[in-house]
Amino acid sequence: MGGPDHRAYVALYLTLLVLLLTRRELVRRRQELVRRLVLAVTVGQQVAMYGYHAQHREGPAESLPLHICRVATLAGLVWLLTDHPWAMDVVFYFGLYAYVSLVYPWGIARTDHAMGWSFAVNHALTLLLPVLAATTHGWEPTLPGLARAYAAFLVYLAVAERANRLTGGNYFYLRERPLLVGVPERRSGRVAAAVTLVVFGLGYAASRLVVRRPG
Repeated sequence: MGGPDHRAYVALYLTLLVLLLTRRELVRRRQELVRRLVLAVTVGQQVAMYGYHAQHREGPAESLPLHICRVATLAGLVWLLTDHPWAMDVVFYFGLYAYVSLVYPWGIARTDHAMGWSFAVNHALTLLLPVLAATTHGWEPTLPGLARAYAAFLVYLAVAERANRLTGGNYFYLRERPLLVGVPERRSGRVAAAVTLVVFGLGYAASRLVVRRPG
């Protein structure tokens, strides 16, 4: 477990998860209101985050929407607007990497920093939107959804690698890595693709134990 800031973020996630699970009937009855509230929070978080980047004149190495949890949040925004299951597939499988930050915090901003709370809201959305989708729409992870999400990930990975070369950024931590630090940079993309397939498979297997259709 990390420091007090990390513990505060974990407490936020757990509190929201408990509220969502213990108030499922209310969430189902008021799902349109809940959807609008979550949509407003998502748009507000995106505006605040990119506004911060613009205010501090941060370049494309930092400000592109190419960190994987940012991509997951954008897919969540698509789901909130359209209800398309494929968008939730991306949110769930890409969002599995958000769980890594719960057990292995790395480079997390403080709670008194704007990007700290942007990080917290971003990750809370990524982690909890699949629970909301399961509660209100009966969505659940599937093997076809895994295949679609993995295909999307391979496209994302190619874009992230290209962006890193052009901007000097560290999208998907392909250059400066908190894990697998011994992997040469030239092989990091292939290793990331293989590891992600395993992560997606484990996430699907675990989901079969906990996801239930609303009834």
